[in-house]
Amino acid sequence: MKKWISYIFVLVAVPAIAQVNCVTTADQLGPYFIENAPLITNDTLAPGIKDTARALQLTFFVSSNCDTLDLDTLSSTYMVELWHANGQGEYSNVDGNPNDFAYRGKLELTGKSTVFHTELPGIYPFRPSHIHIKSYLADTWFTDTLVTQLYFEGDSLLPFDIASTFPERWIRLDTTAKGYFGGYAFGLALHIGANERASASWKCFPNPATNTLELKATGPDRSIQIMDVRGSVCFEGTVPVGGMLDISDWPRGSYIVRKDGKAQLVLVQ
Repeated sequence: MKKWISYIFVLVAVPAIAQVNCVTTADQLGPYFIENAPLITNDTLAPGIKDTARALQLTFFVSSNCDTLDLDTLSSTYMVELWHANGQGEYSNVDGNPNDFAYRGKLELTGKSTVFHTELPGIYPFRPSHIHIKSYLADTWFTDTLVTQLYFEGDSLLPFDIASTFPERWIRLDTTAKGYFGGYAFGLALHIGANERASASWKCFPNPATNTLELKATGPDRSIQIMDVRGSVCFEGTVPVGGMLDISDWPRGSYIVRKDGKAQLVLVQ
């Protein structure tokens, strides 16, 4: 059975501009994606903020069921690749210069949130301002990449663009004398095939779990398997007597519990 990750895009709770929307639509990389962009080490996309009036600060979150995740609980690094046009609507590295990575980079998200700085992108022929995003878990065994474009609510060109049909991609910005502020989150929800979802014939809880995981199952077959998101088997056998499984020495992260051909995602904290 093929396993795959589905990401959901969420506009997160930023004071005075809060919005939550757990829907996204996949997109293409587009003609301006360039491989091997440099890692962003100072949370600012090079070449930095040259025009303070266009300064853009975005706060990145990762969520599960619209609740913010602590990325330390994930067993894989969460990466976001970003690229956008400069203030004049021009992209770097499209003129044959392989060393030009202006407004292009890879950002590693950490903790509860990551603050990111760049300049508000300019428009290029008749398109609203936007940022290209490619996000993924860096070390996993399933398909996990989301590619999309993020726009800005209130852009005068939005009504005339395909982006008008995807309001879940719009970022609501707070405009101040020092630039623009906004936030959004990538939602993480595991889907393991239509025939492998959690069944009423068995349950595991609590979720998130800390020191113990309780398993309740009906029927004669008590075999069960638990693996981490890298695919390493952490437990394989029968449901313990009393249904209690000691997980106190398990690393924090996401685990997949399988039984009777179905699966459930459990977070261990």
